[in-house]
Amino acid sequence: MYRIAAFLALVAWLTAATANADQQAAAGKFLVATDEVRGEIFARTLILLLHFDEAGAMGLVVNRPTDVTPVEVMDDPAVLADYRGTLFWGGPVEMAGLRVLLRSDSAPEGATMVVDNVHLVPFDAAMKGTPADATTLRIYIGYAGWAAGQLDYELASGSWEVRAATAELVFADDPQSIWERLKPVREYRAAVEHGGENLVAYRGR
Repeated sequence: MYRIAAFLALVAWLTAATANADQQAAAGKFLVATDEVRGEIFARTLILLLHFDEAGAMGLVVNRPTDVTPVEVMDDPAVLADYRGTLFWGGPVEMAGLRVLLRSDSAPEGATMVVDNVHLVPFDAAMKGTPADATTLRIYIGYAGWAAGQLDYELASGSWEVRAATAELVFADDPQSIWERLKPVREYRAAVEHGGENLVAYRGR
């Protein structure tokens, strides 16, 4: 009986440890905005973290395609003449800069793997042999950034929830619908008596 109890306790501990690890912010994870996030900038956004440590964090909003093509913001439009895809809004920081995510089994020189076969690629390297559409390459203007400790505070205050990221979601055909699929389920529990009546706990989005 003792061995069974010890085994079950170990399984429970491992399960909890795995769950806690999945909920920890890290490069290659999604930040999903909760209902606590208001305003036009980050409400209903899904951010792919590219970097996270004690010095700060940065990521790209992956569910905000614009109606602008990358060619329209390039000094040399010929660089992207064959690219068929829209420009994504990556965040409010450094709006003069472009960043590229490439989905490929082999990464160009200087690329950094973010998750699965998704790589953050230097712009010049990505433009060599440019894909014809956005199924394997996406271009973002700006990025989301946090100073040291800022994202930790926002996570603790319930502004974001961490989810596992996948290449399929990053390069989804319908990026604007991803937040709806991943949005956090908010749980409300209350036992408040008012005039002899109990407020029944409920679970909702």
